[in-house]
Amino acid sequence: MASRILQKGKNRITQGYGAGHKAIDLGREHLTGEPVIAHTAGKVVFCQTGHKNNKGATGNASYGNCVKIDHGHGYSTLYAHLATVKVKNGEKVKQGQVIGTMGNTGNSYGMHLHFEVRLDNKRIDPMPYLEADLPLPKDDKIHVTYKAYAGKWWADIVDCHDDSTNGYAGVRGRNLTAFTAKAAKGTLRYRAHLLNGGWLSWMSTSDINRPKTGYAGIKGKAMDAVQMELNGLPDYEVHYRVAPKGGDWYAWNTVVFGQAIDRLQIKIVKKEA
Repeated sequence: MASRILQKGKNRITQGYGAGHKAIDLGREHLTGEPVIAHTAGKVVFCQTGHKNNKGATGNASYGNCVKIDHGHGYSTLYAHLATVKVKNGEKVKQGQVIGTMGNTGNSYGMHLHFEVRLDNKRIDPMPYLEADLPLPKDDKIHVTYKAYAGKWWADIVDCHDDSTNGYAGVRGRNLTAFTAKAAKGTLRYRAHLLNGGWLSWMSTSDINRPKTGYAGIKGKAMDAVQMELNGLPDYEVHYRVAPKGGDWYAWNTVVFGQAIDRLQIKIVKKEA
């Protein structure tokens, strides 16, 4: 199985976890410094560079060039004695992203990677996680994928991420005349209201990649409002909003008639207790 912390090399353990060494050391596999990768997605919360080999160093200096990543829910990982550091403090990193290269800086007696796993900042045995996930809670977010028709079908949007104007379906200034959507779980139903017309039938789709069926609206005819329902997930609800052509967003889950719309955002959120 591939290593979770070395991009190319294998987990060749040179020193294990024990009373006097709350980490695992991995030795070099190739002639050049191994690319070191983030075990799990997270945020860099400690990062130091500019260190050389300094046998006998203590404190943070003993780590040499190093990176610490916070993964949430109390878990963090630390990568020490690096030759180079490829990330910055505060940077968000993805799982498998190169964060540095194996080195021999700080209190080190040969090229290797010093790898720690911490829970509530207490070092725990990293051995179970060298090739496996941290025991983090699974993502309980329900993702929704949607796309809009404005002269043509535009690219899929997955969630709207936040309340910004990023991550929307449609094109500012062009009439949105049809859309389709799919929730990762549950059943998402939706319908469109035609400008100077009425509500069209409720629709749903199980295949976002086949928008020719299951879309709401009539291609070429402007719509001015939408409605949505989420069924089968009692702990979640769908939030949606549209923007009038060239204007600012209406409030979430509101229906306003009388002006053509050009943008659409959808997200599924957990109901408040």
